[in-house]
Amino acid sequence: MKKIINKYDIKYIIVLSLLPIVGVIGTFLYAYHYGIVWQEPIILLSFWIISGMGITVGYHRLFSHRSFKSHPILDWIMVIFGATALENSALQWCSNHRLHHRFLDTDKDPYSITKGFFHAHMGWILENKPFKIEKVSDLEKKPALMFQYKYYYILFLLFGVIFPISLGTLWGRPIGSLFWGVFLRLTLVHHFTYFINSLCHYVGSRPYNFKCTSRDSWYMALLTFGEGYHNYHHKFQWDYRNGVRWFHFDPSKWLIWFFSKIGLANELKKASYFQIMKARFNNKWDYINTHLDKIPKNIRVLYENKMHDIREKILDIEISINDLESQSILTQHKKKKKIKELKLQYLTHLNSLSLILINLQNIL
Repeated sequence: MKKIINKYDIKYIIVLSLLPIVGVIGTFLYAYHYGIVWQEPIILLSFWIISGMGITVGYHRLFSHRSFKSHPILDWIMVIFGATALENSALQWCSNHRLHHRFLDTDKDPYSITKGFFHAHMGWILENKPFKIEKVSDLEKKPALMFQYKYYYILFLLFGVIFPISLGTLWGRPIGSLFWGVFLRLTLVHHFTYFINSLCHYVGSRPYNFKCTSRDSWYMALLTFGEGYHNYHHKFQWDYRNGVRWFHFDPSKWLIWFFSKIGLANELKKASYFQIMKARFNNKWDYINTHLDKIPKNIRVLYENKMHDIREKILDIEISINDLESQSILTQHKKKKKIKELKLQYLTHLNSLSLILINLQNIL
């Protein structure tokens, strides 16, 4: 018992245990006894989006990974939105997150999934183990972040508690807004954020790096404002997008794109089509090689020859891409047409590699 008490911080255990109980059961009981007015689900949804986007767009993609540059006004908006989530200051959050990326799946990773699902989800927060704020000197130059760090809890109380309750007084139900807009909303924001550290390292596919625990999952993206494409993120953490296809649910990237159109964001970083395809190709190539040693030599040679042929064709495409980019005599229309052809060829060879992998898995 003494060992457990020393390992965990009691105040965090109490707060993070009571919050979902009050949020879920308290809101249910309040609604049961006093009914629901339409404003209460709206205030829940609105403040959930505000605080959730403050984390994914602000804390994560802007401040932690600098995937785009922001106007100072956007810095202030994001630190206020982020403060309403009650997930610590931006400086502390980003320091921890950069540590996670730098030491992924090691003992130095604050929320490593290798220490168990619960640890990655929220156990690391409960531990009596404060983390130093380091490797954020770039963020310490931003006035908005330093102001938030100094007055973090005041900002949370003003915008995350008092503001939604004040709105509730407009329709005569401040207690309802307290349950819907504060307790239940914080419960959802917290655990959906925690899912990024736990479930997004636990379920899904690994098309970009099979050696990494992070995974891509479209249904996790629905719960995490687009953060579910997590294997991609760990490969291209500097990309402002997580969902790279047009149909990928990633409201965080859509909001960043919108900010760029109204002058609040610029220099949006994103991986090119061929960078993404090359990452998928190399990952599949390496994964196939882990299977080759397990099959008879005569069959292995056949597959190795096929793979060599595919690789040569891929290298030819990459050379063609470089040549195409250096040519100034071609019109933009002809360049686009040629690039489209190269994309189709690249995809065809990647699919051929996928067939080899499927065949090998059937043999094994």
